[in-house]
Amino acid sequence: MTAADKFGIAVAVGITIVFVAIAMGFASMGTTTSPVSMPAPTPAPTPAPTPAPAPVETPVPAPEPTPAPVETPPTPEPAPVETPVETPSAPSAADVAIAVGASSPGCETTSECFVPNTVTVSVGGTVTWTNNDAAAHTVTSGSASDGPDGTFDSSIFMSKKTFEHTFDKAGTYDYFCVVHPWMTGKVVVE
Repeated sequence: MTAADKFGIAVAVGITIVFVAIAMGFASMGTTTSPVSMPAPTPAPTPAPTPAPAPVETPVPAPEPTPAPVETPPTPEPAPVETPVETPSAPSAADVAIAVGASSPGCETTSECFVPNTVTVSVGGTVTWTNNDAAAHTVTSGSASDGPDGTFDSSIFMSKKTFEHTFDKAGTYDYFCVVHPWMTGKVVVE
């Protein structure tokens, strides 16, 4: 029992005591009233019993004949329609960021010099490279071991600048940075 419960009980007892004291004060004022006499009850007449109604016979309906079941031919199942599956086409554009710090060796161990390292575009799609590094870079098709292949070359472009190239033929295009040859990436054109 909580303190609030105990307090509520104490208040209720106190209020009861106050009302009892007030009632006793009125009783001691000396006003007397004459007792009221109550008339004697008169007996009520007993009702006469009502006779029960005679039972009425309910006719039983004759059963109706059940019709013979009619056989329904099965509903033919519709032939499944093959839905052609569309192969999602490659995007028409992609963005590649040259990572901050890519000018220092190390990004090649996680393939994070060009982010993302490999992009896919459709034929006629454009890739845009943005230099987010403080150093100047190139985006040159080919490989560091074989050299540039002449498909595309940004030449040197500075920090916060962009280079874009549109790919007109399907294929896989490797590229690298001529200034920092450990930086490599790939474009897949479908």
